Amino acid sequence: MVSPVRRAQPEAFHLPAPDGFRFCVAWQPPAGVVRRGAVVHVPAFAEEMNKSRRMVALQARAWAEQGWTVLVPDLRGCGDSAGDSGDASWDDWLEDVRRAFDWARGQGDGPVWLWGLRHGALLATAAAMRFGLACGLYLWQPVANGKQHLQQFLRLQSMAHVVGKAKDERAPGPDQILQAGGLVEIAGYRLSPALAEGMRAATLTLPPTARSLCWLQLGPGDDAGPTPAAERLSRACEEAGRGFMFERIATPSFWQTQEIEVSEALTVAGCRLLAMESAEALCP
Repeated sequence: MVSPVRRAQPEAFHLPAPDGFRFCVAWQPPAGVVRRGAVVHVPAFAEEMNKSRRMVALQARAWAEQGWTVLVPDLRGCGDSAGDSGDASWDDWLEDVRRAFDWARGQGDGPVWLWGLRHGALLATAAAMRFGLACGLYLWQPVANGKQHLQQFLRLQSMAHVVGKAKDERAPGPDQILQAGGLVEIAGYRLSPALAEGMRAATLTLPPTARSLCWLQLGPGDDAGPTPAAERLSRACEEAGRGFMFERIATPSFWQTQEIEVSEALTVAGCRLLAMESAEALCP
């Protein structure tokens, strides 16, 4: 008789922070499963984060059932964490990544991976750089240039302003508001000058303490090669003697689609690629 598959279950808790707490969901390996290490999710920005929650949960469960402890935190002012999004700065979010990493490192032996999605890839690499985090980097559709990414969101806000037919057509644009020290609302999130400044300055860079980097290029079609940014990081890894993996996987653009989308191929790839890195048979 075949034993039933033990399913990992999420556990919510509050991770203490100086200004309150960070809401977290932890996925622990089921009883009897050999523990491999830990993975910390670093989320996308604004509405991209919300649209990705289902896909993130599916990947977290898949990894947990293969022996990884997976932590999915809400950053300051996001989701169910303490604080207002308008009070959050880039430095605050870097500290949140460090705090989550420290929690994951305390869960036992084994490697710790920072799993960055979109803008979260910038945060993950910047936090590893600033705090010297010894980690692997596992990146989903990473944003390579924070300034360009921010401008895309600001353009969306400007378009919404035009479509909404604001009463004062001479009202300042989002860039002007930020430069004057004001807050800009993007998809229900308030963006502060301190956060915008950090995003503008961020570029995807290989931290010296990163053990390896895995870049997953996602979206419709799977025939394109590495992007220029991926090639740049590949060379940096080679020069530093670090491992680098690149794979393109055909998936819906779940971080921006109107309906919630998921990709089984992506969760399968996640198990396979971490298995390659750990040199253990992680997935059947």
